[in-house]
Amino acid sequence: MQQFSRKENFLIANTLNCVPFLLQGHSILIDLRNECSVAGCIDNADGHMNIHLTNAVFINRMGQQVAFDQFMVHERMIRQIHLPSDVDMSSDIRTWCDKGCLKRPLRSNAGVRGQKRTFKQKRAQERHKEILQELEKKRTEEK
Repeated sequence: MQQFSRKENFLIANTLNCVPFLLQGHSILIDLRNECSVAGCIDNADGHMNIHLTNAVFINRMGQQVAFDQFMVHERMIRQIHLPSDVDMSSDIRTWCDKGCLKRPLRSNAGVRGQKRTFKQKRAQERHKEILQELEKKRTEEK
């Protein structure tokens, strides 16, 4: 299990920075801000959305391809992440939220052994559920 800082935990739980984290092990295509693209398998992703790819292919503006064993994409260079067609991201995010997002032990209050969610955890789960509802609404409108 990867250890994240407090800021990374916050970003993963409260934004869509969880997407590359959940796609670890999948092959994806990333469009970069400089009109180039990178395709490869996500080996590792952190809370700031920096992505480490293995068996990557860099495609420049002219369409020329260069193969790399490892390639790192910084967060500020990402324009778009193309999701694989075989992955249902909405169900993945939903199950991840149901598990508790960050997989860390919950705090106990004043010696009580009952596990209660903190306000931030509740708010993060509610935001993810709202985003999922919007995605499902758009998907049904497209069909």
